[in-house]
Amino acid sequence: MGPFKRLWLKLKEYVTAIMIGVIQKKNFPFILVAGFLFTLTFIILSSNSPREELLIYKDINEHNVDTKPLDRRKVEEWWALRNSSGPGFYSKLGEILFLNMPEPKINSTKKYQILVWKHGSVIENRHLKQYSDQRIDPFQFCSVNNCNITYKDTDLKTADIVIFHLHRTKSKDELPKERNADQIWAFLTDESPYHTFLNSGVKLKDFNGIFNWSMSYRMDTDIPVPYGRTVLRAGPTNPQNSKLLLSKRRDVLVAILGSNCGGQNHRWQYVHELEKYITVHIYGGCSSSTKKCPGHFRADCPAINDYLFYLSFENSNCDEYITEKLWWNAFNKNSIPIVMGSSPSTYKKILPVNSFINVDDFANPRALAQYLLRLNTTGEFKRYHDWRNDFEVLNEHGYFQSRSYHYCRICEALNYNSKESKVYKDLEKFWSVKRDCHPPWNTWNDG
Repeated sequence: MGPFKRLWLKLKEYVTAIMIGVIQKKNFPFILVAGFLFTLTFIILSSNSPREELLIYKDINEHNVDTKPLDRRKVEEWWALRNSSGPGFYSKLGEILFLNMPEPKINSTKKYQILVWKHGSVIENRHLKQYSDQRIDPFQFCSVNNCNITYKDTDLKTADIVIFHLHRTKSKDELPKERNADQIWAFLTDESPYHTFLNSGVKLKDFNGIFNWSMSYRMDTDIPVPYGRTVLRAGPTNPQNSKLLLSKRRDVLVAILGSNCGGQNHRWQYVHELEKYITVHIYGGCSSSTKKCPGHFRADCPAINDYLFYLSFENSNCDEYITEKLWWNAFNKNSIPIVMGSSPSTYKKILPVNSFINVDDFANPRALAQYLLRLNTTGEFKRYHDWRNDFEVLNEHGYFQSRSYHYCRICEALNYNSKESKVYKDLEKFWSVKRDCHPPWNTWNDG
């Protein structure tokens, strides 16, 4: 803490003590003098003092976090929510990943071939290299290891599954003209329905009746590949949790990292409106200052480790679209995510109990700012870490050299999922902006 900050805190505490003393003695002339001193001190110092700093009463190192186990009923309600979707919602692999169902016995001698059509070399930087210079074993941490990966068109006849990366697909004409009748064709997308295709001229309905399986971040897909997962904690909590916030700054509370300065949900308009009421440090390409961070998914941004709150604002308000902005930039850095993107119900189903703050719960950015300042003043922010006693979160997206499970999940699905014949005849009933996405925050009150 710098000398100016210490001076401000000491002066405020000193003047406050004087006022309390004279009020208790009912010495009204001194009350007027003390009030004048307090007002003068505020005028001189507040112009240079960060707004949040007015709410700090102790040195940062005096603040600790003692997490407490959640009410068991809250955990049980969360688990019931996970199980409330009804039969057929989850694939067998989905049941294993999200409902903690046991892995079935498999034929270990059976071998499967995975063909990534046309764009395998494009996505391997993330999923087979983790943005490094070395190719990793994608099945190293997988429950199965009886698959091989190919990008060769000539393997079309022998592959057990063909993966089509929709974001890179330029037209239906890219797909093979012939197919093996016993082969599974699956579409892959890691993007929201707004950005399924890079080429805006391609329509999802053009692919009706083609794909057998789906592969995306959503829980109801045949091959779920979420950016992260919440699981119930198997053992005792990490004792270091009680020291989580010793390194968190208390003068500036909020940060965001961004290189895409747009978004269908008008997220940056929200950020700039929020800045009117609380300081927000913006890192990356969308920063107007010198707060830059290296790389784009290749390198981490350690600077954002220091903040109590992180704005996990997605580029689209679509169900279950919850990316590394939350799993890595907030949870992995022990920050409290402030979320915009998915619907409130899916956030509650996917994330740990009481682990996040949703902009949908506030009338406007000003109300959110007031709430954050209050949490900082009272120390109530600590309760947003209680979930760590009961839950764990797993990063599974391949960014920042974290593990990628995409190829593992394909292999697991081939081993575990039902092979019963299935075709997506109307894709827009399963995946579309109309079905899955919601209006921007600043149209809430539009007629």
